[in-house]
Amino acid sequence: MSNATASCACEGEDKRASSTSFFQIKDFKLQLFSLLIMISAYAVISYSSLDHPNRIALPLLILSYLLVGWEVIKKAFSLLKRGDLFNEFSLMTIATLGAFYIGDYLEGVFVMLFYSTGEIIQGNAVRSVRHSIRSLLELNVRSVSLLLVDGIIEKRNPEEIKKGDRLRVNPGEMLALDGIVIDEDVFVNTANITGESLERSYQKGDTLLAGMVCSERPFDYEVSREYDQSYISKIMHLVEDASSKKAKTQRLISRLSKSYTPIVFFLALALITLPYFFDPQYAFEKWFYRGMVFLVISCPCAFLIAIPLSYFGGIGLAASKGILFKGGEIIEKIARIKSIVFDKTGTLTQGKYSIYEVDIQSEKDKNLGRLYEVESNSTHPLAKTVVSQFSTYAGTEKANAVREYPGMGIEAVFEDQIFLSGNKKWLQSRGIQCDEATDLLPTIHVAYAGSYLGKITFNDELKENAKEAIKDLRKLRIEHVAMLSGDNKEIVHSIAQELSLDEAYGELLPEDKMSRYARIKHAYSESMFVGDGVNDAPVIAMADVGVAMGTHGSDAAIESADIVIEYDDLKEIPRAIKIARKTQGNVYQNLFFAILVKISVLILAALGFAGLWEAIFADVGVALLVVLNAYRLKKVNL
Repeated sequence: MSNATASCACEGEDKRASSTSFFQIKDFKLQLFSLLIMISAYAVISYSSLDHPNRIALPLLILSYLLVGWEVIKKAFSLLKRGDLFNEFSLMTIATLGAFYIGDYLEGVFVMLFYSTGEIIQGNAVRSVRHSIRSLLELNVRSVSLLLVDGIIEKRNPEEIKKGDRLRVNPGEMLALDGIVIDEDVFVNTANITGESLERSYQKGDTLLAGMVCSERPFDYEVSREYDQSYISKIMHLVEDASSKKAKTQRLISRLSKSYTPIVFFLALALITLPYFFDPQYAFEKWFYRGMVFLVISCPCAFLIAIPLSYFGGIGLAASKGILFKGGEIIEKIARIKSIVFDKTGTLTQGKYSIYEVDIQSEKDKNLGRLYEVESNSTHPLAKTVVSQFSTYAGTEKANAVREYPGMGIEAVFEDQIFLSGNKKWLQSRGIQCDEATDLLPTIHVAYAGSYLGKITFNDELKENAKEAIKDLRKLRIEHVAMLSGDNKEIVHSIAQELSLDEAYGELLPEDKMSRYARIKHAYSESMFVGDGVNDAPVIAMADVGVAMGTHGSDAAIESADIVIEYDDLKEIPRAIKIARKTQGNVYQNLFFAILVKISVLILAALGFAGLWEAIFADVGVALLVVLNAYRLKKVNL
């Protein structure tokens, strides 16, 4: 098989080894040999003193032609047998053989030579754009070190590992499965996940993701998800699926090309035959040549490969930044986004409570010991924070009886006196006179022996880049930024004010979120919802563009989403919009340029002002230029 056909960008084939270089001599061996033979034939015709130079030159030109054109001709006849006449191989074969028929041997050979060379360059450009995505799909660990009893280590296939198993990783090794840190101060490189070569420190209990690399010293971790459910496995599936989903523009071009090529084919036939009835001095060779030129120009290769390649380039660029688009059609939608709605907990905020203020008015240490004892019996998120933050008080006080009232608080008995911890409304219902100030943050109120002791205030902190992300969205002229949350209204409005959001609604059940988002979606032409929890999955699914946080996002949210932000960095959302707009602009550039050149040269060909040289530029040249333009997306720094 010739390199021309093997690397044919129009057919989307990719059968040779991956390469990121456009020009490698080994790819052009046949083309170089063909060129040398053609030059020899030209020398014989132009400079020899032979009476019949064509007797030597013509066999040389035929050999030169077959070296680069044989596989194209074979492909044309193969498709013809299946009833497909209107394809680039047929057009190129008819046009170049037509040039031989009318005696333009050199032109016919050079057109095929230039065509095959251009196809190789296009193919290499395609592979170069795909390289960034393929490198992600090659994140594969073939064996892991399983910790057995008595410290024995055994090599196993990652697919054999079960949840709860403990694995050891050494410096330079990649994690094959997701897991939980069981050592202190674990250091890993997150380049495969975030796209940036950053070393991060993780503490005991933190989550590690498959694809991270141990960077300093060996450590052990406990597997939290089996191989086929691991984060990197899901990401690989998402990327594989994304390349097969076509954008609306891409589907339109594919549909039009089915009728475009036969129409132009019959126009070329008309260009050859109709002048016979109107031109008294009709010359078949002249009009046949124009028809051949018309055929070469008509090839829709530039549309069929460059447009999807732009989308593929955008997907690849985003993947290299840790942003996963589930298809080209998503890019079109993102580029038009006017409104973005965020979930709060785990999306805009850390989703982990920390103690903001301790205001206990009497016997502080003793009552904090009582509080620790009481809250250690609860699974409430605030109770877990108390137990974590006040661990030094463990065992200092002992309760005689503990009773939890779900959603309200806990009652316990210390030294025959009742100790209460819970929300203000519940304590007031028990006759306790609490602080009258409005709770703007999550708060536990505390009372003992009928007296109010004070309160513990908690804060769900904003994510590190939340403010910068919202500012970046404003710079991108996003008209409307809102937040929907199940948290209490005071907290929601406080965060909304801090982030300068346009709207914010709290105390929403999942169905309330859907209803409220539906109104926002109706008010704006294209809207995006960003969330991470199971309760966000229905809204993510109904959104024009649904975005899920990949690291801590629920499986349901990730499956429902159109975009997955790999490392939960909110700054990646404005970056995703920039990439989408850049990609869509690249698509429009390619379309405009290809259509303009094609129509211009078609008109020139019909009038006799364009030959096969101009035709091959309008076909291969334009296709190559728009492919190179699409390739630029890989180099964009956003």
